[in-house]
Amino acid sequence: MLENEVSTTSLNILASLREPLNIFEVEDYFNRALDELDIEEPLYEECAKCYIRYLLIQIVDDNNKAMNLAYEIYEVIREHFTNEELDKWFEISEMIDDYRYGDNIKNLTKDFIITIIVDLAKKQLSNKFLLN
Repeated sequence: MLENEVSTTSLNILASLREPLNIFEVEDYFNRALDELDIEEPLYEECAKCYIRYLLIQIVDDNNKAMNLAYEIYEVIREHFTNEELDKWFEISEMIDDYRYGDNIKNLTKDFIITIIVDLAKKQLSNKFLLN
């Protein structure tokens, strides 16, 4: 909104917050900004989609975090979505579990799993499937 020259006091404060974030402070300024801008609170599903997109971007930007972020994506998907495209994250979580904790019958390597995760993240970002 700031890039589109829409601004309020609370929106400016919200945009200026830096990590480590306090969830209560973020929620307070978020709700204030919604009121100031006369915007309805987004549906939980919309928020989850945005969070998944954020995680996909993080994976592409730094593949060292790919395995942990893939788990986060799977956790959000497991709770809120049934989309076929998103089911692939379940398969990836199973590969990670096999690699980390299982018998790793397929002899999966960390580099192989990371490559699959990064490729899927790029594909899903380019398809913009979470924007529907």
